[in-house]
Amino acid sequence: SSGINAEYGGWKAGTKLTFNQEGDVYPGKKPKDVVFIISEKPHSIFTRDGSDLHYTAHISLVEALCGNFEIVVPALTQEKIPIPIGDSCTKPGLKKKVRGYGMPISKNPGQFGDLIVTINVDFPTILT
Repeated sequence: SSGINAEYGGWKAGTKLTFNQEGDVYPGKKPKDVVFIISEKPHSIFTRDGSDLHYTAHISLVEALCGNFEIVVPALTQEKIPIPIGDSCTKPGLKKKVRGYGMPISKNPGQFGDLIVTINVDFPTILT
């Protein structure tokens, strides 16, 4: 009997997994193949681009203007990853790359894509 080793994962949408002659068996005929086609479900906080994952972190206007702080972002591994932000102003849209925290690379077991963090500055609606 065949099995799918999900430990490696990382398969992209549209990937076909074929199990030769593992399907229905009829007398006097070869067993049919079983074919699975991978589809992706949207994740609640990450988006995928190939083997990379994208995450948007939100910071306050005060943090953006003052700098010298740290954001903590989640990873698929359930880890919390601290990312230091420099001591200068942070522009909206700033991107930080965390190597090796993306999706598994299916053709290279043990290797992973990157986690790309985009900084979004939350502007206040009123100033007091």
